[in-house]
Amino acid sequence: MKIFIEIFVAGALLCWLITPLVIRVGHRFRLYGPSRDGRNQEATPRLGGLAIFLAIVLAGVLLHFALPAAGPGGPDWAMLLSLLFPATLVLLLGIYDDIAGAAPWQKLVIESLAASIAWWMGIRIAALPVLGYPIHSLALSFLLTVFWTLAVTNALNLIDGLDGLAAGIAFFVTLAMFIVALIQGDSAVCVLTITVAGALLGFLRFNTAPARIFLGDTGSLFLGFLLGTLAVYTTEKSSTLLALAVPYLAFGVPLLDTSLAIVRRLLSGRPVFAADCDHLHHKLLKVSASPRVAVTALYGLAAVFSIGSLVIVRSTENILVLMIVLGGVTGWFLTTRVQCEELVAFSAYLARALRSQRRVVANQIMIRKASSNLEKTSGLEQSWEVLTAALGALDFDGARCRLEGWPGDSAPALPAWGSVGLDSPEHSWSVSIPLQSGGLSLGVLQLQRGLAKDRMLFQFSSVLDTLIPPFEERLRSEYENRTVLPYSLPGGAARLEDSLLANSRGGA
Repeated sequence: MKIFIEIFVAGALLCWLITPLVIRVGHRFRLYGPSRDGRNQEATPRLGGLAIFLAIVLAGVLLHFALPAAGPGGPDWAMLLSLLFPATLVLLLGIYDDIAGAAPWQKLVIESLAASIAWWMGIRIAALPVLGYPIHSLALSFLLTVFWTLAVTNALNLIDGLDGLAAGIAFFVTLAMFIVALIQGDSAVCVLTITVAGALLGFLRFNTAPARIFLGDTGSLFLGFLLGTLAVYTTEKSSTLLALAVPYLAFGVPLLDTSLAIVRRLLSGRPVFAADCDHLHHKLLKVSASPRVAVTALYGLAAVFSIGSLVIVRSTENILVLMIVLGGVTGWFLTTRVQCEELVAFSAYLARALRSQRRVVANQIMIRKASSNLEKTSGLEQSWEVLTAALGALDFDGARCRLEGWPGDSAPALPAWGSVGLDSPEHSWSVSIPLQSGGLSLGVLQLQRGLAKDRMLFQFSSVLDTLIPPFEERLRSEYENRTVLPYSLPGGAARLEDSLLANSRGGA
């Protein structure tokens, strides 16, 4: 453990010495870059990630002569180079972006290329975190690896909006990954992570508010990519199922901020890649009015996620409690410390949708019960009462049944039902449903509903297919009772045949 403390101190000291040199170079060539995050960048150089990178590389060179080669007690230097090589490509992208400004598609292409190189070099997702299911498809492994790496890279880039924020969060994530690697006995990852952690601590001396140098896209993209690939490599070497989830859970804060940004922009109808000032740190800044307080609050949340990710390394019993605690802390943080108007509106809409869905299911069940009760009724009047009661429960305002095509005066009179008269079309809409049974046209059912009412919380097709047919059968039975019996007298059969023929012509 002593050697890792020495590496940590060496990384911090090297970055502490290199960063002032980068600051002077930034001022000498006016490497201030375009303002994109709202901070005062008029005389503050970017390229802070270059200082961190140089400190890591220089520490690696010094350690190469101090530590033994790969073996029982030494790191795998070839693996360290395979991790740093694609990350260096992303570093160069960040330098170009800080100086000249890169288009989103250019950043996406280079980041995807670097992630593809890392996958080709063997840094790939081979199992699903927490679930632990092995991935046998190379194409699926490639897509998941590239997606994860891009997500983490850009998540850390998006959260870099306050002095010291991204570097501090990366520091907590790096320490969590170091502890996991230490438990697993992976000396290569231990060396790299503790070096990065030391460099970040040395850099924070110049990056905390008021910052003398910004991390820049050089640092946020480089650190995001390096830590993302480290997470993939760590999970690939994990010996326990839950250790797969540790690095992913440690990235909770930047991934949470990115997810909220995507949801927020989709809900508000803005482009997903459009910049805004509604990130977590912007919200906290509005509440606290102090960058230091906002950064400290997010440091605390990052520490909770990092510590929580370590709790589950050894025990499956802790994962449920951990999820509940992290969910509660995150929910408290978002509802009390951060005001997300789009999320508040979305949660209210979701709550209404859930309540509405329960009503839909209840109404569908009620329609089936009413259909069953209609089949058990003993007369047409009772069937009409059951039908209108069901229509009232479905929030209709009126119903009228006009029976047509019945011979003579045999058609029964069914009283119109409703709380609103059918003679007020300007305040309601209506629908007419033909009543038929066995080819006979028996009449028309007219339903009415107020225009000011909310949407129907049932499937209207269920009314047509489930509720109306039993009533039509009851109508047919009543039709036969009222027509066959009077024509059972001599000569009645011919009159019945004429009546049925006239009815069928009227229905046609």
